[in-house]
Amino acid sequence: MHSGKGEDNPEPVSRVNDQDLARRAALGDRFAFAEIFHRHAAAMFRYAVHMLDGDVGQAEDAVQEALTQAWVHLPRFRGDSALQTWLFRITANCVLSARRRRRPIVGEDWVLTLPAGPDTDPVARAQHEELRVALEAALGELPWRQRASWLLRELEGLSYEEIADTLNTSPTVIRGQLHRARGTLAVRMAQWR
Repeated sequence: MHSGKGEDNPEPVSRVNDQDLARRAALGDRFAFAEIFHRHAAAMFRYAVHMLDGDVGQAEDAVQEALTQAWVHLPRFRGDSALQTWLFRITANCVLSARRRRRPIVGEDWVLTLPAGPDTDPVARAQHEELRVALEAALGELPWRQRASWLLRELEGLSYEEIADTLNTSPTVIRGQLHRARGTLAVRMAQWR
């Protein structure tokens, strides 16, 4: 096990790029894997919560399973895609498994993290909350692949190619999914323009 510094590991893991972190972690460097966790777990969790309709417990379980699978399968990670994309792909598969195991709960609320609203103006705060609730509802009505594509693009900033790799499809399909998702959201959110 590496200490994060030293002869075998001269550069602190916080300064190492994702590909090198993956290589180190694949060799059993727990500090490298801890840095991978530090960099990517929050985004994985955010994605899982949104895709599991706000079920924090199931999202935690899905991300824990995804991270466990990542640790086990890191030696097979070839670097053909970005580490973040690979982690989202594992998370997406764990989320799909979790969704299959549960029965949908009608009318379940889920959390969407938006930038904080104005702190001093109560009217602006109320409008911000209404916008958040409306966006949550609109996203909740999207088909699974459209919602996943939109969240990965708009909240996580992944490219079409990275989303396609994550969802095991083509960039052309992702473009179509995003086009339909944006069209639906534009209609549902028209009053907020």
